[in-house]
Amino acid sequence: MTESTDTDRSIRSRGCLATGIGAAVLAALAPFVLAVQGWRKWRRGSDIRTNVNIESLTNSEGADLRRIDLSLDVPQPAEPGFRRCLTDAVVRVAETLRAPDDVYHLIYNLPWDEEPVAIPVGPKLQELGERFALVQSQGAMAGRTAVWLALGRDRALAEVVDLVTYDPEADGEPSGLLTHPDLRWSMATEWARVGPSLIFRLILVVPGEAERRVSPLLESLTD
Repeated sequence: MTESTDTDRSIRSRGCLATGIGAAVLAALAPFVLAVQGWRKWRRGSDIRTNVNIESLTNSEGADLRRIDLSLDVPQPAEPGFRRCLTDAVVRVAETLRAPDDVYHLIYNLPWDEEPVAIPVGPKLQELGERFALVQSQGAMAGRTAVWLALGRDRALAEVVDLVTYDPEADGEPSGLLTHPDLRWSMATEWARVGPSLIFRLILVVPGEAERRVSPLLESLTD
């Protein structure tokens, strides 16, 4: 073991001094940071801000469809309750549209994955609700698009989408997949945290005749 030199002791002294100053600065700034965060929350308010756009469109076989595009800006205090209400609304939409042989699927792509993640959610509404709630709470899914597809039991997911190359984040997606003629209905969701808000977007594509049944279920999120 070598002996400490005067230079070593001087460096250590300066290091301790710098650490002490840094801690003092952080302590002094902490109330200011909290005040700024509080001011941002106060300025944001407690209301849920919404924007809804409904568009008529057709798929490649000419079927009449409705695309419901819902965006929500949710303040942090309302976030836990909103997530529960959102999951409940999605399950009720699925229940309203349900056919006896519906099977639900989930597709998403994370930056470090070479292929998309395709999950067979299953035929039960409870399974759909549990998986949906999980995706909305996973930090890795922040800013990523999740695609939800309802297919008949006799239709394999691989018949609808290339499970090796599909990317929900690519140009033209997920809109291109959401109108595939083999789908009973489809949905894309995305969320991100911006300042004091949770920004959430949901795109739902359903048969045209179903619009009047599902729209009120989504509108309930803004009550």
